[in-house]
Amino acid sequence: MRVYSIHVRADDVVAVREGFAWSALPVPLLWTLARRMWLWSAVVLAVDLAFAAAFARHWFDPVELAMIAFAFRFLFAAEAHDLLRRALYWRGYLEEGMATGRDADSALRRWADRRGGWDSAFA
Repeated sequence: MRVYSIHVRADDVVAVREGFAWSALPVPLLWTLARRMWLWSAVVLAVDLAFAAAFARHWFDPVELAMIAFAFRFLFAAEAHDLLRRALYWRGYLEEGMATGRDADSALRRWADRRGGWDSAFA
C-alpha cells in the first residue's frame, strides 16, 4: 500500500504520492512540465543549462560534473512530491488528509468512502 496526500479545490481532487519520485529522477524537466509546475521547470532548465555550460567550458572534470548532476537529480526526485504539494497549494488546493491505496485512484476512492461517498465528500 502506498500513502497519498489528498488535495481538494472546489470540485477537483488530486492525490499526491508520498516518498521518492522515481519518474522524476531521469528527466526532471519533463516531470515538472507534465505536472504544470512552470516555476520549477524554469529552475530545472536553468540548472541543466548551467551544467551544460560547465561541461562546455571545462569548469569541472567530466566525472565530477556527472556526480554533481546526479546529486542534483537525486535530491530533486527526493523532494519532487513535496514541491508538487507546494505547487498545488499555490493553485488554491487545500490538503484534506491522507489515504492509502495501490494507486492514486484507489486512494481517492478510499478517501471518498471515509467521507460517505463522492456526493458527501464535497458537501
